[in-house]
Amino acid sequence: MTKGMTIPNNTTTAPPSGLTEPQRLAAIIVPCVLGGILLIGILIFVIMKVREKRQTEGTYQPSSEEQAGSRMETNSTLKLPPEERLI
Repeated sequence: MTKGMTIPNNTTTAPPSGLTEPQRLAAIIVPCVLGGILLIGILIFVIMKVREKRQTEGTYQPSSEEQAGSRMETNSTLKLPPEERLI
């Protein structure tokens, strides 16, 4: 080689991180998607357990039942059905 000649550089160089653009994008998207799926799964599990606990455990409060019962209106002026007669 002579001193004044340069060799053209046609090779592509990798970024400093050693990963190409699609690899970096996949390295970001895949953990985010998996984390989101895991988070949704945990949330559904917790909601199911809370509903189950509400169905199996509870407190009986007769005072609230009595108060709700006093609020109901009763129709004390009911009409009697017509008297049945024989022919």
